[in-house]
Amino acid sequence: MKKLTRPLHVVISGAGVGGLCLAQGLRARGVEVSVYETDPTPDSRLQGYRLRIDEFGRKALAACLPERLYALVEATSNRLYMPRGVSYDEQLGELAAHRPMGTPLDPARASMVVNRRTLRQILLTGLRDTVRFGRTVAGYETAGDQVTVRFSDGGTVTADVFVIADGVNSRARQQRLPEAEVLCTGLRGIYGHMALDAEALSWIPPELLGGSRPVLGPHRRTLALGVFQPRTPIPEAVRRYAPEAELDPVPDYLKWTLVAPADGYPVPERELFTADPLRLHALAVEMTDGWHPVLRRMVAQAHRESTFALSIRAVPLPGRWEPSRITLLGDCIHATTPVGGVGANTALRDAALLSSRLGDAAERRLDPVAAVAAYEDAMRGYAHEAVQGSLRGAETVFRARRLTQV
Repeated sequence: MKKLTRPLHVVISGAGVGGLCLAQGLRARGVEVSVYETDPTPDSRLQGYRLRIDEFGRKALAACLPERLYALVEATSNRLYMPRGVSYDEQLGELAAHRPMGTPLDPARASMVVNRRTLRQILLTGLRDTVRFGRTVAGYETAGDQVTVRFSDGGTVTADVFVIADGVNSRARQQRLPEAEVLCTGLRGIYGHMALDAEALSWIPPELLGGSRPVLGPHRRTLALGVFQPRTPIPEAVRRYAPEAELDPVPDYLKWTLVAPADGYPVPERELFTADPLRLHALAVEMTDGWHPVLRRMVAQAHRESTFALSIRAVPLPGRWEPSRITLLGDCIHATTPVGGVGANTALRDAALLSSRLGDAAERRLDPVAAVAAYEDAMRGYAHEAVQGSLRGAETVFRARRLTQV
């Protein structure tokens, strides 16, 4: 097998959860890594609220992060829980319970909930000199055993391995795998959140505060509920585990996502994505008219200025492709729908597996293409299952038209 003649250098396009976790894992293995991100700053746009981290995501984070940073992730997350599939109608009548109440907690299989922004800030800890913000990857060229990554500003950087991890709209993914097509589910979501303070806890039923609680309303409208209540206040957790981490304090909150088909909104789709946050919040209030007063109050009391809308899409994996020095991670190659929260977990799983494979190659001075091939062979299996499972879930929870590939 061909040997490396120099230290391995990896370039990552995208500083999302997956790309940053990969960077942490590679740094832990002594691999030189550079990350480039289009956003001008880490907090330049809203990217969602809470994330469920399942057993695979927890293992991946533990494998990639220094021990103190993983302890910080746990301390700033909700307590471990066993997911229970409960759904309600718009008057809060229980429709289904796929897992019985009182299921014993299995720490090996349990999930935790993190705040997305907090997790990203933890993943950035120690990487401030590694991540370059405001740099958009436009494409790449290969020559021999080097990859030259091109930026939209005309700059370039060379690497031994280029990892594309910059999301569904990735231009580099379109170059590497043009056959990987983005699937539009026909669903759109409005996202909001409200403070979960003592006053709110006095009127929200406790059964709505555990795990994820979808409410299946009329006209194929679904309101997905979830809470963020960290085990330890974030400032205290930082002092205790990683004083160098720069984390914003986050009060407890309840988030909701109102999902409906594009033609189920009372405005044209174009207006949905050009509306300001106040207009989006007013739409959510209008679309839940006649629902249970508790649900109406949750929507009405949301922080109006942070309401935003997203199109719900997926990227089913194409067939097998030949491995090279360019590989892919996360949503750009296997985006999922929000059902089950598997998207972030699959990206984290990618990061742990790829950092392990590339770390071994770097340590043994082996050609990294073999490491990429091993990663991609394994990734295709679990990622295909994740995408298809999320599409089946969208058919059930969001009443989407048939989406699952056969």
